[in-house]
Amino acid sequence: MKRVLFVDDEPGILDAIRASLRKRRNEWDMHFVSNAGDALAQLGRDSPVDVLVSDLRMAGGDGATLMEQVRARSPTTVRIMLSGYADERLALRTVSLAHRFLLKPCATSVLELTIDRCLVVQALIGSAAVRAKLGGLGALPSVPATFARLQSALADPAADAKTVARVIESDPAIVAKILQVVNSAFFRLPRRVERIEQAVSYLGLPAIMSLTLCAEIFSDANPLPKALDLGQLQAHAMAVARTARMLASGRLFSDEAFLAALLHDVGLLVMARVYCEPLQRVLSAAGTGPGLIAMEQELGIDHATAGGYLLGLWGCGYGVVDAVAHHHGRDDECHAELDMRGCVRLAEAAVGAVRPDLMPPYEMPDPLAGPELCRCVGSKESWDRVCARTGAGLAVGGAL
Repeated sequence: MKRVLFVDDEPGILDAIRASLRKRRNEWDMHFVSNAGDALAQLGRDSPVDVLVSDLRMAGGDGATLMEQVRARSPTTVRIMLSGYADERLALRTVSLAHRFLLKPCATSVLELTIDRCLVVQALIGSAAVRAKLGGLGALPSVPATFARLQSALADPAADAKTVARVIESDPAIVAKILQVVNSAFFRLPRRVERIEQAVSYLGLPAIMSLTLCAEIFSDANPLPKALDLGQLQAHAMAVARTARMLASGRLFSDEAFLAALLHDVGLLVMARVYCEPLQRVLSAAGTGPGLIAMEQELGIDHATAGGYLLGLWGCGYGVVDAVAHHHGRDDECHAELDMRGCVRLAEAAVGAVRPDLMPPYEMPDPLAGPELCRCVGSKESWDRVCARTGAGLAVGGAL
């Protein structure tokens, strides 16, 4: 039974949550406390806390401080923040501490769905030790060159959302963090944003600058494996993203397909922060060995699962999380219609076939690359047609 801890200094709110979630008492072991001290005491018990739901502001201390302590003491715990206050500085601080941010008053159905989805994402990784390492992350490493470009763009008084979006879209790490922020309930967005230009327009340029400078995205505290060429990874991600959007043209999920493809290898950035030296050995060996996914199993997790896990905790849409977590697919997993997951897999295979120079050396070709892959993912286009369109698309303006 999953253990869920609720923290709020208002007894009436705790009572209301307890009553509204009574029907889940056979599924969740729920505990309700009124202060940070009691919450931390719960962490010290024998059974782990799977999900923490805390108020942002509480008498005797703020929820952000509690989140910070929970991340340090129990990184496997999914951290959900509730707040009824429009305190931008505190909320932006919480972005790197909480996995999800919900506004009070929060409908029971929304709270239930959020907890359920977090538990589903948590189940992607069976090892508690691996979850502990990933759960302590607040941000992803980024490409230093992109930071310089973003600083330059934001310093230009004439810069607009489109200009900034072009810079941000070239870097999967920044894309992940910006979308996490704009889709948090704090900003009261009426609908989910999946396009970077919309996110930049909504947050505003000053907030974008604050996030890029303060959210640890560009932290170099943890060295990256030498075999992980971030410039190459960036070019590969953009090529696959452009191709996925082309393949999904005319479908409702075309923007999401672009996003999922842009982030499909973000798990490598996650793992680089956690398993730097082991990942270096894996990446070096995978270039001439059995392949990256097979080699990663010695670490207990592959980069696809790691990426899907973190993006899911951050609240990215289910379709994006699913496509990232399963973008390598399985030979026995075929679909009648082309979906988002299929778009990403087919796009990466086509880029590898048409532009092998854009494939990192540790990425193995898709074993089904060719007509069989088109059939498997449900594409109505032939493999030759997909490759021809991919080559033409990438020839216009290059990979980026």
